[in-house]
Amino acid sequence: MNKNSYLIEAGLIAEAIELLADRLQPDVIRAARRDDVGQRHLDRIEYALGTIGKALILTDYTIDQDKDMDKLKAFRESQQVME
Repeated sequence: MNKNSYLIEAGLIAEAIELLADRLQPDVIRAARRDDVGQRHLDRIEYALGTIGKALILTDYTIDQDKDMDKLKAFRESQQVME
C-alpha cells in the first residue's frame, strides 16, 4: 500500500466505527448484558476497542513498526488471558 492508500483506509475505518458507534444504543447494550451470548459480544467489542486504542497510543510515540507490532501482539495476548 502507498501513503494515499493508507489515508483512504484510515478514513474508511473511521467512517465504519462512527456508524457502528451510532448503532450501539443503550437499549442494545442493556439487552446484550442480560444474555450470555450478548455479553460475549459486548466483551468482543470492548476487546476490539481496547486493541484499537492501544494501537493508536503505541504508534503515536514510536516509529519502529516491528516494535509497535510486538507490543500490540503482547497486549492482545494479555487480554486473551483475562478472558
